[in-house]
Amino acid sequence: MKENLFNAAREHIDLIEKIEKTSDPLKLQVLDEKPAEAHWKFIGLLKAQGIKYKDREHATRIAFRIANEEL
Repeated sequence: MKENLFNAAREHIDLIEKIEKTSDPLKLQVLDEKPAEAHWKFIGLLKAQGIKYKDREHATRIAFRIANEEL
């Protein structure tokens, strides 16, 4: 399950980074909906693992740490 959590975290973080680096309004429009899906997938895996988080921002920080193999 750890690999699934890692993959979900990496997907979530990759989408956030793509949005931050994209200046094309059409690409942004397409990318804008995807992070929410990836976020909720990641949240579901956190809950399944019993990992607690305070809010959406805290969950994103956890995703960054997992994706960077700090956790």
